[in-house]
Amino acid sequence: MAAAGMRTWTDSLANVHSLAAAADPAAPRILIGSHYDTVHDGGKYDGALGIIAGIAAVKALLLEAVLAKGIVSVAELEQAAAATTAGQSLNLSQLLPAGSANAQHLLATPVHVVAFSDEEGVRFQSTFLGSRAVAGSLDTGMLEAADADGMTVRQALEQAGFDPSPAALSSAMLRPEQLQAYVEVHLEQGPVLEAAGQRLGAVAAIAGQSRLLVEIVGEQGHAGTVPMRSRRDPLAAAAELMGQLERLCNGGGHPQPTNPELASDDSLVCTVGAMSIWPGASNVIPGATNFTIDVRSRWDDNRKRVIQQLESSMQAVCKRRGLRCHLHPKNEAAAVEANPGVVQRLAEAAAEPEPLLQRLLARHGADGSKPAPAGACAAGSAGASRELAAEGSASGSCSSSGSLNVAPVLVSGAGHDAMVFAGVTRMGMLFVRCRGGISHSPQEHVAPDDVAAATAALYHYLRREALPPAS
Repeated sequence: MAAAGMRTWTDSLANVHSLAAAADPAAPRILIGSHYDTVHDGGKYDGALGIIAGIAAVKALLLEAVLAKGIVSVAELEQAAAATTAGQSLNLSQLLPAGSANAQHLLATPVHVVAFSDEEGVRFQSTFLGSRAVAGSLDTGMLEAADADGMTVRQALEQAGFDPSPAALSSAMLRPEQLQAYVEVHLEQGPVLEAAGQRLGAVAAIAGQSRLLVEIVGEQGHAGTVPMRSRRDPLAAAAELMGQLERLCNGGGHPQPTNPELASDDSLVCTVGAMSIWPGASNVIPGATNFTIDVRSRWDDNRKRVIQQLESSMQAVCKRRGLRCHLHPKNEAAAVEANPGVVQRLAEAAAEPEPLLQRLLARHGADGSKPAPAGACAAGSAGASRELAAEGSASGSCSSSGSLNVAPVLVSGAGHDAMVFAGVTRMGMLFVRCRGGISHSPQEHVAPDDVAAATAALYHYLRREALPPAS
């Protein structure tokens, strides 16, 4: 962040910030964010991709500004780039002369990049802690959530040297009047873009989600001596309810919808992701079991209807089987709509850089007229920020698969930090295709060319929104 020419700091929730200021320090800023935490056994692109793309896009924007103002010449830029060590990117803060420290006040609109902590909620089961603090919606009671060892969020922060006091938390917040828009780049975590042959897509909405825990208590007994008609088996009830949940969400490959009134909602998905059985022995009828439920839909009414239907089924099943059942809500987030104007501008920005990408790919190919080798677009993410700035409207040839001409508009089934900002400022997201639609897995992968495309698209969005008009 500092090498990209921005001022940097951390806040009391372990968020990492950077800011490229504008001439007017009070001007509302564009906030670019994503998270740096991940899930157990996860991949390296979820969250981190959006942070790196944001830093690289802002770096390119500042490079273009210093070139336009004559602070640095193209020759000086190329000379500095040639002197960088292989594998390293240009340090903009070292390139700038004294008196223009950290490239501040080069923009018409401030651009703020933040790496959020604890979006996934893996350790404390409390999602979006970092982004909630910045958006001003953090319930301080969430700091008392404890991990499996009994350590609370508050204690973990203090142990790491952070100050989670009310005053410190207040200083982390950005007020709505300080924000012009929130933009997030993220891998799609699904197969739609890859199936369509598209690198990028704008996001129109993020599905609402409910996480719940079903607890069923029966009667433990010997697997060989208790007659079937006498059993109070919580595991058998759980299996029955899992099948019912799948039918409520029209899953299971049935030829006709099993819940016709929700058949038109393609965004509705239901998942049982974790289960525990007590005592968990092969020759013992379980005495208790619990399992998690995750229900998501773009339409909150549909999501809530499924939960109501499942709870009704659960009570009927448990009464018939002589069991005690409880449904415990754990987390709920309403669906959010992206700002239509931001969605439109991101979709346009996804199409704009195609000539630029072709130029960059041709430059990295065998010669200026031949197709670039696979992976050459990787230059767009870090090392070629200077080329994004210097080559803005040039064109060339490129054989890389995928098109930027038409950016599809998607609905996100996954939750993102962007959800937190939808009620605070204008929000938009840009999705990047991932191989096989795989995420939350070590197999998660985004092609370097697509990282470049996302960075270039974000750069073009920022050029429109943050650079001063050409004189």
